[in-house]
Amino acid sequence: MADDRLIVFNIGSQQVTGAVFSKTAGGGLRMDRLERRDFIGDPSDDSNRQAQTGAALKEIVSGLKVKGAKTHYVVSSFPVLMKFASLPALDGEQVDQIVEFEAQQQVPYPINEVVWGYQLMGDPDDIEVEVVLAAVKSDEINEIDAIVEESGLKSLGAEVAPVSLYNSLAFNYADIEDCMLLVDIGARTTDMIFREGNKVFIRTVKIGGGDLTRAIAKEFGSEFVEADLKKINDGFVSLGGAYADHEDPEIAAISKVLRNSLTRLHSEIMRTITFYRSQQGGSAPAFILLSGATAALPFIREFFAEKLSLPVDYFNAVRNVTVAPSADQELVSSNAHTLGELVGSALAQSGEVPIRLDLVPESAQKAKDLNQRKPALVLAVATLALFLGALGFFFSKGAEVSEAKANEIEKKADALGKYNKEIEDLKAEMARIDAQKNPYVEAIRHRVYWVQVFNYLSSRMEGDDLYLTLLEPLADGQPVIEDENSLLAAVPAGTEAIIDSFLMQGLWRENSSGSEVVYDFFERLQADSKDENAQSFFALEEVEIGEVSEVDSGAQNNRFAYFWRMTLPLPEENQVKFTK
Repeated sequence: MADDRLIVFNIGSQQVTGAVFSKTAGGGLRMDRLERRDFIGDPSDDSNRQAQTGAALKEIVSGLKVKGAKTHYVVSSFPVLMKFASLPALDGEQVDQIVEFEAQQQVPYPINEVVWGYQLMGDPDDIEVEVVLAAVKSDEINEIDAIVEESGLKSLGAEVAPVSLYNSLAFNYADIEDCMLLVDIGARTTDMIFREGNKVFIRTVKIGGGDLTRAIAKEFGSEFVEADLKKINDGFVSLGGAYADHEDPEIAAISKVLRNSLTRLHSEIMRTITFYRSQQGGSAPAFILLSGATAALPFIREFFAEKLSLPVDYFNAVRNVTVAPSADQELVSSNAHTLGELVGSALAQSGEVPIRLDLVPESAQKAKDLNQRKPALVLAVATLALFLGALGFFFSKGAEVSEAKANEIEKKADALGKYNKEIEDLKAEMARIDAQKNPYVEAIRHRVYWVQVFNYLSSRMEGDDLYLTLLEPLADGQPVIEDENSLLAAVPAGTEAIIDSFLMQGLWRENSSGSEVVYDFFERLQADSKDENAQSFFALEEVEIGEVSEVDSGAQNNRFAYFWRMTLPLPEENQVKFTK
C-alpha cells in the first residue's frame, strides 16, 4: 500500500525538527505530528554539532514512527551559496549550457566539487529570464546525507531553507500582493526573502543567534553555553530611549548587548532593501515578518519596527495549514514562526510550488537512478529465466533453431550493411554542427557579462563627480587595441594573450571632497570584491590603491576637472584568452 504521508525534516545548526503532513481536499495541507530537538553548544563547532544532529534525528524518527521512510530534508543556508542572475531567453539544451557557464562563474569552487541546481524564474517570453542558482560543496552535503541515512531514513536529497521558506510564505500569504520581506534569523545566518507578486529575491548574511550569544559571552567573560542560557532565560532587546533599564543590572546589560548586536543586522537589512530596490527593480516592503528561533527574543519585533519604521510581525507558517489534534498543539502554536521550512518542504512534495530547487547528493542520486532502472532490471531477469527454462526444455531443437536464426540475422546484416556508412556520416555531421554552435553560446555569455561590467561600474560612480573617458582591456599590462596616442605598445598581431585587467581613466570635477571621490570609488569596488554576497567583477581583495592608480590631487585649483587613472585586475575566472 502506498505511503501517502508527507514526511519532512529541517536540519538546522542548533535544532532539528520533523513533521508528518497529509494532503487535504482542495490542495490543502494538514500537520499530523511534530517533533523538535534543540542542541546546546556553539553552532560553529561542526564536530560536536554532527554528533548532536545524528542523535536528535534518531529520536525524532522514532517519535514520528517513520523509520525506513523516504524523505527530503531541509538544510540551512549556512553551507549553501545562492545566486541570482539574468540570462538571455533560450530554450532546450542551450538553457542548460548557459546556466552551467553561469554556475562556473558564480560558484567559487570547481564545479565538479559541488552539488548544484537551478530554476528559471519570471516570464519565459521576456528578453531576459531570471535564474536562481544554489550550490553546496559535495563533502558537506554528503556528511549531512550520511547522518540522515544512519537515522533510519531513505534520503531523496536536500532542499534549501530559504527556498522552502519562500514557498511557505507564498502559500500562507497568497492573499497579499504588496511587497513583503521575511527575515529568518537562524543560529549562524539570517535569510532575507522578498516576495512581490511573482517576484522573488533572497540574500543571506552570516549573522545569527550564535553571534548574539558570543557577544554576551564576551561581555561577561563566560563560556558559550552559559551565555546562551542567559540569552534564553533572561534575554530581551533593550528598547532604548526613555525606557527605564531593568532593575537587575546583569539583565539590563544583556538587553543592551543584544540591542547593539542586532543593530548590525538592522544595517544589513537596510542595505539589502536598498539593493533590492535599486538593482532588482523591486518596491519597498510594505511590512516585515520575523521567523527563526532567535525571533522569539522579547521586544525584538518592537526593535525592528522602531529601526525600520515599518510594520513588523511574526511569520505564521501554519496560517493556512490545518493542525490535527494528534499534533502537539502547544508546541505548534509556540513555534509557528519556526515551522516555515517544514511547511515549504511538505508543499514541494505534495504538488506545485513557485520554486523547486533540490540538491541531490551522489548517494541519493545513485539510489534514484537504481529505482528508475528497477522495472527494466526485473523484466530482464524474468526474461532471462524464461529463456533459460525454454532453452533447457527444448534443448534438442536449440541447435537447429540457433543455426536458422544465425543465418537469418546474417542475411539481415548484409542487407543493412549499406546503411551503416550513411549513419556514420550523419553522426559526424551532427558532431560538426554541435562544435559550430559552441562559439555562439560563448558569445552570448560574454555579451551579457560585459554589459554587466559596464552597468556595475556605472552604479558605483554614485553621482556626477566622476567621469569615465577611457575603459581599455589590457593583457599583461599591454593594450589590446592599437592607439597611436598611447604611451604603451599594443599586443602584437598573431600573439596569444589573456585579458587580465582593465585600464580606466577619466576626470573628477571640482567638489567638496576633492580628489577623495576617486579613492571612495575605489573603496566601493574593493568592498564589493571582499563581500561574497555582493556583485563584483575585479580582484581587489589585497590591492592597495596606490599600486594601481594615478590621481591628480587638484592642488593647483586652476581647472574645472582633473585627471585620474586606475588599472583593475580581473579574477582568473573572468579573464579572456584570445589570439590577436
